[in-house]
Amino acid sequence: MKWHERLTGIDRRIIYGLLTIFIIAPFFIPLKLRENIMPQTKKLFDFMESIPPHEKAVIISFDYTPSTYPECHPMAVGLLRQCFKRKIPVIGMSFDPQGPGMAVDASDYVLSEINREAASPDDSVRYGIDYVYLGYKAGFEAAILEMGENIASVFPRDHLGTPVESLPLMARTKNYKDIAIALIITAAAYPDWWVLYAQSRYGVKVAAGLTAVMAAEFYPYLQTGQFTGMLSGMKGAAEYEELMLRHNYTQELGKAERGMNSQSMIHILIILFIIIGNIGYFLSRKKK
Repeated sequence: MKWHERLTGIDRRIIYGLLTIFIIAPFFIPLKLRENIMPQTKKLFDFMESIPPHEKAVIISFDYTPSTYPECHPMAVGLLRQCFKRKIPVIGMSFDPQGPGMAVDASDYVLSEINREAASPDDSVRYGIDYVYLGYKAGFEAAILEMGENIASVFPRDHLGTPVESLPLMARTKNYKDIAIALIITAAAYPDWWVLYAQSRYGVKVAAGLTAVMAAEFYPYLQTGQFTGMLSGMKGAAEYEELMLRHNYTQELGKAERGMNSQSMIHILIILFIIIGNIGYFLSRKKK
């Protein structure tokens, strides 16, 4: 077989083998492929950097499910780490019934990492003072609206069953006046209701972390300024992890960046196969 015929007749087992290697390798071999930071990601990061420590709290609504874990979970982890590193109080909640599992997983992981890295007790994150998870609440439309008057009336107890008014963070966080921004991490239309009720009526800032297929629906909110920022899919999460690295909030690649590196390597391999196939095709035509 002539060499140009080999180009167009590569054994599919070789192709599948290379694809497997290129998919798996970035998860074990650190690759630093620089992320192009989108404006909406940078805008959200910069806003989070502008929040004064120990003052207003940030709401993070964990409204994603295990099926969207790869895209949404790294967003939650990145936002929690930035808040805890900067001493910004966080109030977590969920309006999706599968959200509590995701919230507990993300917060436990970040809390353990931050407290392990803490050089002194003052650098550690304390539940009830720096972070509270309020748990799941049904009837999200009414809940979002009522929280503008009194958060404790919507969530009288936290996820552990503790009366929220006994928690120092909640004692000084009564309603949206005490909230710097609400961050909704989801694969559903929950951000619509936050904009409609929390922002339009009470003026609270809203940002979202969304799956890639959902993001296109919410770009108008960025254009009108109703969103303070937005993370779009795994790429948005990887961009945020890149910004975290640049600002020394972490020293290692996150899961989203590894996932994007895997995708990038596959795209490069596919492009190479297309080029090789076309070269072989045109050379074979010339030989006829």
